[in-house]
Amino acid sequence: MNRFSDARDRGGAFLLRQIRNDGRFGDPTLGITEYYKVPSALLVCGFSAAANKLLDWIRRNEFLPNGDFGPRPETDLNSYYYTYYNTWVIKGACRNGAFDIANRGMDFLLTYQDSSSGGFYSHLTKNLTSNEQDLWVVSGIGWASIYTGRLDIAKGIGNWLQEIMISQPNYPSELWTVFDAKIGLITEVKNGDDFRYVLTRDESRDQSFYHPGIAAGFLCQLYMATEESKWLDLAQEYMLFCEYVGDYHFKLLRAGKVGWAAGLLYTLTKQNKYLDMAIKVGDNLIDKQLDSGAWPWLMSGQIVPHNDITAEMTVWLDEIYQATTDY
Repeated sequence: MNRFSDARDRGGAFLLRQIRNDGRFGDPTLGITEYYKVPSALLVCGFSAAANKLLDWIRRNEFLPNGDFGPRPETDLNSYYYTYYNTWVIKGACRNGAFDIANRGMDFLLTYQDSSSGGFYSHLTKNLTSNEQDLWVVSGIGWASIYTGRLDIAKGIGNWLQEIMISQPNYPSELWTVFDAKIGLITEVKNGDDFRYVLTRDESRDQSFYHPGIAAGFLCQLYMATEESKWLDLAQEYMLFCEYVGDYHFKLLRAGKVGWAAGLLYTLTKQNKYLDMAIKVGDNLIDKQLDSGAWPWLMSGQIVPHNDITAEMTVWLDEIYQATTDY
């Protein structure tokens, strides 16, 4: 499966060319939204010195006293995925041994914890104006918890994901993805935002197909960290959704996390359905890669290279490569 490692390395090389002498990456005016996934992407390609240089630049310039990272574009200050950016920086820092960044970064995330549910609030205002907690954001905090050794927090998130699954009204035809700390799982679309609140088999709209992938991937990691089989069982239950959808979903770049989770599940269970799923995602990612090594995004009617997407697809292709390299 050298095609996966080759595509991974071309993505990493595209990112490497944008590291400046002082460690900055890309367009610094974009703040954390530009650099947060890049340390992990550089590391999986073997560019550890560049990853270290970038992390040191973050440490010296963008690591805030409270453990948060900046700067933040104004459009993201009130987003429901504010903390998701932090989880990638923490993961990359752990993988490169920058434990000062990782541990203080995790301490900041813990200020968003809902101790009653085990989940984490989505908004900066926590439960003052919103009680909502999003599956993919909480799952991301779960992987940060494992990387930083906070297994009690990670197990709480595992229990939260179990409650989300138990509460599903029509699974696996639908996956509802937002929990309210006061009322439980939300099972109606709010503000017309079906992209955020529900994932279905419908192929007529763009969908958040990363939800089952990040949940299952985190749960696989939790199983490996604890050796408690219930987490592996729950990971497979989340991936059931992916067995009930067509090729449309798998052709989305948002399928990268599903490829990661499928690779982990194949490694742990040796079930060929997960191998096939991982390879399908990997091949679709390669099909969308530009000659430059980047992955594209549509902006103002034009297809342009996108650093955020490129960094993430580079990481997932490495995960797929690891799981499928002998096949």
